[in-house]
Amino acid sequence: MDTEASTSADTDGIQGAVNEIFAGKHADTGFNQLIDHLLGGGARILADAGLSRFCEQRLAAIQHEAEVQVDECLHGLQAMSHVLGVALGHPQGHLPETVLAGVAWHFHGQLHALERWKELSANAAGLRRNRRVADDLARRYATWARSVGEWPEAS
Repeated sequence: MDTEASTSADTDGIQGAVNEIFAGKHADTGFNQLIDHLLGGGARILADAGLSRFCEQRLAAIQHEAEVQVDECLHGLQAMSHVLGVALGHPQGHLPETVLAGVAWHFHGQLHALERWKELSANAAGLRRNRRVADDLARRYATWARSVGEWPEAS
């Protein structure tokens, strides 16, 4: 196989891996499922309704920690981008398709986590700002949670 054909095959393989990743095949991560279950029982509910049951101080702590995680994800992405740029710029550097696909998958996962942490922070902030909405959501959430057996019955 000549070099040009090999390069074309490598490029096609890398593009295929990237297309598979971004087609949503891996979009439903364990992290996202965990956060969804903790905040509302699976599929996301308006403004992470499970958050609405927390007091203002706990919401402030959740907002702060989510913001810290956003920064951590961003720093990790920046570091990985720098390392990848150095590796690709090395005169003898040829990264195998599997390595590039793994890097693309990791970028995708980190961006997804960053978006989810950012959403969590924004929702906690919104509930802190509008306690009336939070109270309404908490009542609705408690009613729903009772209907599926995840909340104790009122005495």
